[in-house]
Amino acid sequence: MERQNTKLSNTKTILIAPLDWGLGHATRCIPLINMLIQKKHRVIIAGNGDSFSLLMENFPTLTFYELPGYNIKNTAGKNAAIQSLLQTPKILRTIKAENAAIQTIAQTEKIDVILSDNRYGVRHPNIKSIFMCHQIALQAPSPFQFMSSIFLKLHLKQIQKFDMLWIPDEEGEENLSGILSHHISFSTPHQYIGIQSRFYQYAKSPSFIDDLDFDILVILSGVEPQRTSLEQALKEKLVRQKQKTLIVQGKTAFFTKTEEGPITTVSYLNTNDLLAAMQKTKSILCRSGYSTVMDLAVLGKKAILIPAEGQTEQEYLAKMLHQKGYAIACTEKNLQLDNAFLQVENCKGFPPHIAGIKKLETAWESLFE
Repeated sequence: MERQNTKLSNTKTILIAPLDWGLGHATRCIPLINMLIQKKHRVIIAGNGDSFSLLMENFPTLTFYELPGYNIKNTAGKNAAIQSLLQTPKILRTIKAENAAIQTIAQTEKIDVILSDNRYGVRHPNIKSIFMCHQIALQAPSPFQFMSSIFLKLHLKQIQKFDMLWIPDEEGEENLSGILSHHISFSTPHQYIGIQSRFYQYAKSPSFIDDLDFDILVILSGVEPQRTSLEQALKEKLVRQKQKTLIVQGKTAFFTKTEEGPITTVSYLNTNDLLAAMQKTKSILCRSGYSTVMDLAVLGKKAILIPAEGQTEQEYLAKMLHQKGYAIACTEKNLQLDNAFLQVENCKGFPPHIAGIKKLETAWESLFE
């Protein structure tokens, strides 16, 4: 089978597949999906888990295919990076399985372009395949920092299997990913596509959030059991706070709302309701996942970042953003919230970061030059 000629028609069929590790990989695909729909292209989504459900809710008229899940299991209190490394055989099996699924989907739907957000098996040798990732330089756990250069070489080797690398960040000094995606010698053609946030050009409509009374917003995300572990730890602390708190669990299966003292807990908020909550609150507590960081930067919000223990990317981002004065970093083992709330008041916060699709459009058009 020869590589398909993507210049034959102005209308393309594009397959987009975000990783099933939290919601962030899906949310940062939303501006891309909207752009492609506006350009009258046909978009097909492949994935699984909560990120898959989120995109189904946002784009109910699109075609969806379910892919095998990576199902990485981490035990709370243990190093996530090491646990993930030990599950490498399972990850490799999943990559092989998802690649087999992609071959079938590509043939069935006559795919012109494939865009994978951190899914290594989502590619095809005869179809232009793009890998989207902000974490190129994988960070080794603290005792094994000397391994980071080896991880980078291995990761670049995987990325070389794709035709193009798209990095959701700015190229200059005001970037948000630091050494994760900058000052790297790339062999794969790459482009920085700018900050990508689901809140780009989003016009908020009335929300039930407008009627809720709260000063603190907690946004939970990520894999289990770390997500639940943080929720329980924060509730124990926040229930003693006098300030009213809204906790968003990040569970997309169905909507629930409960109240316990000063804490209101909702299972999930759609884009409109989450934007309303983030704009309304005085203080935000959340993980330092990169998509969350991009949302905070676009909205110019201050935040207390609590990285998932052992997730070296989140630990690095929290530390870097704390040093820049953009946010306050706080470890889950040492949740001194009173001190963190005082610090965040004096934090300068994120400088203006403008999300947009201009660089994304440029990257897209360059595929067909």
